Amino acid sequence: INAEYMGFLITMKMMRVYLIAAMVLGMAFGMGFPKKFEFGASTSSFQIEGAWLDEGKSMSVWDNIVHSGIVDDNVTSDIVDNSYYLYREDISLMKQYGVKNYRMSISWARIIPYGRANGKINMKAIEHYRKNFEELINAGITPFVTIYHGDLPSYLAIAGDSYMDPDFPEDFTYYSDVCFKHFGDLVKYWFTINEPWCIAAFDPSEPHEEDTKPYKIGHNLLLAHASAVKLYREKYAEKQKGKIGWVVNSEFYFPKNPENPQDVEAVQRSLAFQIDWFSEPLFTGDYPDIMKNIVKERLPKFTESQREMLKGSADFYAFNHYFTLMTTPEKYSKDENAKGSLWSDRNANYTYKPEWNLTDCEWPIVPEGIYGLLSHIHNKWLKGTNMEIYITENGAAIKETNISSALNDKVRIDFLHRYIDQVIRAVQDGINVTKYFIWSLLDNFEWGSGVTKRFGIVRVEYGDNPKRIPKGSFKWFSELIKAGSQTYQTIF
Repeated sequence: INAEYMGFLITMKMMRVYLIAAMVLGMAFGMGFPKKFEFGASTSSFQIEGAWLDEGKSMSVWDNIVHSGIVDDNVTSDIVDNSYYLYREDISLMKQYGVKNYRMSISWARIIPYGRANGKINMKAIEHYRKNFEELINAGITPFVTIYHGDLPSYLAIAGDSYMDPDFPEDFTYYSDVCFKHFGDLVKYWFTINEPWCIAAFDPSEPHEEDTKPYKIGHNLLLAHASAVKLYREKYAEKQKGKIGWVVNSEFYFPKNPENPQDVEAVQRSLAFQIDWFSEPLFTGDYPDIMKNIVKERLPKFTESQREMLKGSADFYAFNHYFTLMTTPEKYSKDENAKGSLWSDRNANYTYKPEWNLTDCEWPIVPEGIYGLLSHIHNKWLKGTNMEIYITENGAAIKETNISSALNDKVRIDFLHRYIDQVIRAVQDGINVTKYFIWSLLDNFEWGSGVTKRFGIVRVEYGDNPKRIPKGSFKWFSELIKAGSQTYQTIF
């Protein structure tokens, strides 16, 4: 045993002692998670599967992007983690380390290669995902499945208008129907669309007019989600007994100067034009008042039937969160303000405190932000209800220079410890958080950053035959899961 590995073993033994001691303290002070609280790990199809044109899969818009050579290090996702073929190995690792819940996504470009409603179904892809779900269930792992996580079939961008196409809600509902029909006996937790705000704000598939594009895309995404939920409830829910919702995302924001009303208003706009934009319609059937007052006629309107379809279109509240920023009003030119855009409408400038540490993505590490966001969600929509909150992604890209640094990734452990501690705080304050998923199980293809940013609790050595190496954080996470399952108490 070399000195580095011996040092790693000593670190893990010390961490175990720390966890046990902290668990005792938690029990003594009455802190902890409710019995229904569960941990899990997340991934998405495009970011880990590879097999980019295998077994009938078509190109996705992100396949087009990565093959255009604009991704960091000029890499592609053609193989990446190769989880399309190595999913059994991934499941074996999760079983070994005690992970009981796995959030993954299905590739639209695999299931319906051309994406359109009534398009030909690729039965090889159906068989593949069924085997994946069966393996998970046989290993004692519950699948939480995202129907769409960013990899739009290229055909919908080439032959249509991507997310802005009038037929997009129908195309998505058809694709969802295929998923419910073929997988609903195995999958009991569905997420329709992941991070609609990122799609609306940063859609890479096709340029459009900036002043209205984000709002038109967001509108179509909301209608697509509501339509798929309506179909599931009318056609499948009674028999399959599943739950369905979608996954929003948001940073949290603090006013740069809490005593300055303009900074406080900038925080309110920032939340309204991000998390509220894609949450409020699911509760009231309409957009936030702040958005309607600022965007005016550039903001699409829902019909009465669409409002009714949107209201209540989630069985739980799911969100992703990574970082927090300081906020103050931005200074736009008169021309920019006159034309209007998502950014001038939002009218906020973002900074961070110099003492805040940053992840490898240069995202500020501010654990209090997740508590702030949970409080915002609870107070605005969920107070007085029994709706559960799922944190579907939270994690950090941490620089790893070699395998040794992955085995002893103390910075990631500290990040997770501090963020989960704030989740405990929220639970103790009566906020109904019941699930927390780490992003990510594996190092993966991090969109425009390629494979340069490592979020995984399992290190991936990339190549023609990618290798998996569990990191120190995975061992730490395993101890957390075990302690929680035994005591239902906080271990911090």
